[in-house]
Amino acid sequence: MKRLGLAAYGLFLGLGSISAQNAYDAMNISRVDPVMGTARYSAMAGALGALGADASTMKDNPAGLGVYRKWDLNITPNIYVTNDNSVGLNVNNFGLVMNFGRGSSKKGYITSSLGISYNRLRNFDRYTSVTKRGEDGSMTDFIADYASDPVYNEAKRLELLDGEDNSTYSPDDLISRRVRFDESGSLGEWNFSYGMNVSNFLYWGVGLGVTSLDYKRTAQYDEMSPSDGSWYLDNYYEATGSGFNFKAGVIIRPTDFFRVGLAFHSPTFYTIDQYSDQHMDFDGVNGSRHETEISATSLSYDLQTPLKAQASLGFVIGKRAIIGLEYQFEDFSAIRISDCDGVYSYYDGEKLDRWTDHYVDFDKVDEKDRINEVLGVAHTIKLGAEVNVAKGFAVRLGTAFVTKPLTKEAGLDQNFPTDYPVSFPQNTFYVTGGWGYRGESFFVDMAAVYKNQGDKLYDFLPIPENEKPMTDESLGNINVMATLGWKF
Repeated sequence: MKRLGLAAYGLFLGLGSISAQNAYDAMNISRVDPVMGTARYSAMAGALGALGADASTMKDNPAGLGVYRKWDLNITPNIYVTNDNSVGLNVNNFGLVMNFGRGSSKKGYITSSLGISYNRLRNFDRYTSVTKRGEDGSMTDFIADYASDPVYNEAKRLELLDGEDNSTYSPDDLISRRVRFDESGSLGEWNFSYGMNVSNFLYWGVGLGVTSLDYKRTAQYDEMSPSDGSWYLDNYYEATGSGFNFKAGVIIRPTDFFRVGLAFHSPTFYTIDQYSDQHMDFDGVNGSRHETEISATSLSYDLQTPLKAQASLGFVIGKRAIIGLEYQFEDFSAIRISDCDGVYSYYDGEKLDRWTDHYVDFDKVDEKDRINEVLGVAHTIKLGAEVNVAKGFAVRLGTAFVTKPLTKEAGLDQNFPTDYPVSFPQNTFYVTGGWGYRGESFFVDMAAVYKNQGDKLYDFLPIPENEKPMTDESLGNINVMATLGWKF
């Protein structure tokens, strides 16, 4: 097969990337944890879109502000345990709701509220390390056909490929392969929202969301052979940025028992700054060692995430219990990348050890087609309940399910090769619970959230026919949070 040249690659060339990787990185930035917020919100799996009166509903349905009758100030610290049992601490939510005077009539304007809140939409922290021994295949078997120019050039210089582009690394040995995939960072959003109560029947609200992104990823690939020694290829990626979106929603209350909520979120319009680099190292059995940074990329671009639509049902069983049910639609194929500006530099040993710089550009139509090919619709269903068990005390339970946003794992065919590990998220399942106490002015809530997300991790793509991924596992993490608040 004729080797794919530099021109075959898309926007994120600094990762030795395929053009489809644009879609995966954009999808990763766009995804959020739909149940994270105040402890009450999280304990009910976030199913409060038709019920309101919680600071975290501003990020879902700002019409929930119209349900407030008092001022509200609260803060939610959170402790989380990642899939590798690392422990972290963050502020999951901060909220301030300012309620304005009630109207004298039971018709028309009743009351309204202005809300300011911060929500941690997602913690990216995750670490996976997988080793497979006795393998009869090597990435060097595929570098000649699929790798980016920097990796190909370095493999030739290290003599992992011969003059005819055949692998010289362990052709007859059973090698060991190891992948380490490490992510960190967070995605947060400030919400500035206004909601109104009209005739205790219609509640409406609008809001502005301002987001901030901080994301880092290291994907490390290693091979070891008894006869040839070991080599590795490390890929580092980081992205920072900010964005904004708009939200609008309504809640209709036809009876005291039943409520319906509808909300729409515009796309989030991000400006992203990205840096990435690659390092390659060979440590032969004779002690020889070569280490080289083979590529680096600095980019700035605009990212448009999908719009969201959600519908909610709320049931109020007197003063005894409430039940919330919510559905959210999100089409990740609507992601768009534009206004890219940056430089891609790579090491070319054939040019007297000089670095070659390239201006990064891409075709918007081709980019849109690639995103449409690999990304699709994700559906989210949330169900939560709260039961008052004694005066001032309530217990809460919830569950949520999110379908995977991928239409297919592109890259398993020859059109989307990579020379670095790639992680494909699968369906995600949440189980939540907690309790709360409400006094005359002070309240405290506790919640625990268990998240289980399917994940397929590939060491490189395309993989040989019928070969399984490095891992096909479930990544579990736990969040435990407490909300302290005052109503006045």
